Amino acid sequence: MVVTRAVYRQRVARLADAAARYTRTMPDFRFVQVDVFTSVPFGGNQLAVFTDARGLADAQMQAIAREMNFSESTFVFPPEDVAHDARVRIFTPGQELPMAGHPTVGTAWVLGQERGKHSLVFELGVGPTPVTVEPIDSFRGAATMQQRVPEFWEATASRSEAASLLSLTESALHPSLPILNGGAGVDYLYIPLCSRTDLAAARANAAAMDAYFGDAFHRAVYAFCPEGDTTSDVRGRMFFLVNGAPLEDPATGSAAGPLGGYLVNQGVCPPGAIRLQQGYEMGRPSDIVVTVGGAPGALESVTVGGGVVKVAEGTLWA
Repeated sequence: MVVTRAVYRQRVARLADAAARYTRTMPDFRFVQVDVFTSVPFGGNQLAVFTDARGLADAQMQAIAREMNFSESTFVFPPEDVAHDARVRIFTPGQELPMAGHPTVGTAWVLGQERGKHSLVFELGVGPTPVTVEPIDSFRGAATMQQRVPEFWEATASRSEAASLLSLTESALHPSLPILNGGAGVDYLYIPLCSRTDLAAARANAAAMDAYFGDAFHRAVYAFCPEGDTTSDVRGRMFFLVNGAPLEDPATGSAAGPLGGYLVNQGVCPPGAIRLQQGYEMGRPSDIVVTVGGAPGALESVTVGGGVVKVAEGTLWA
C-alpha cells in the first residue's frame, strides 16, 4: 500500500494529538538531583529527591528508582506527626530501605534549603531522625544526620569465606581486627583489610556473596582499611547485590556510622570525629565525617555528615 503525503500528515497529526492528550493526563513530579558527601559536582554519591511524592504508589516509586538508577532515590511526603517535618521513603533500584545515609543527608539539604530551615526531623523506617543543615549558597552546603547507636554481632563468615567475598586471599585480611556484622537500621558485614593496596584490589564475588547471604534482606559487604593519612582516618568500599548483580556504592552513610562505632570499640580511633573516605577507587571521591560519642564498649551517640552539591533539577511524568 502506497501512503500518500496527505495520509502521512493525517497519521502524524493523530499521533501528535494522542501524545498531547496523554501528557496532559500525567501528573508532574519535581525532583532535585544532588551529589552527597562531596564539595564539588560529580563527586560523592548521586541522589534524586522527589520533593512532593503525594500520589505515587509503592510500585511507581520502585519503578522511578530503577529509572533514575542511582544508589537510592528519596520520596518526600507530609509527616504523619505534625511535630516532624517530612516523611521520607528511600528506594534503591531493587528495594525500599528503612533508612540510608546519603539519601537522608542529601534530602535534608534540599528541604532545608527550600524551606529555609537549619534543623528538621524526618520520619524514616527506623523512626524520627533529626538532621541539621549548613547552607553555603543555593547550590552548595552540608548536612548531618543523627543515627541510632549501632549494634554488632559475631559474623558466621570464616576468614577464608570473608576473603572470597572480596576476591582476595586471607593474607589481605587484617590480622587482629574482627570480622563483624553490624548496623543501625541496615546491616552490613564489616571486613577489615591490611592496607589500601588490598582495598583497591577488592572485587565483589557475586557467586560467593549470593551463597553467603542467601535470602537476607540486605546483602552487603563493607571492606575497610584503618590506614590513615593527612586527609582521612580510614578508607572504605561497599559492595552489595541488586537482583543478583554486584554493585559498588560511592558513599554509604548507613554503613559509615556503624563503622565509626566499630573503630571506637576496637580502639582504632578515639571518640570524636572520624574522617572516612569512600568512592575513590571508582572515581567518585566521597568524604564523610562520622562523630562518635561515648567510650569503647559504651557508645552513646553517632552522627554522619558531609557536603552536598546541587547538580540538576527537573520534572518526571509518572
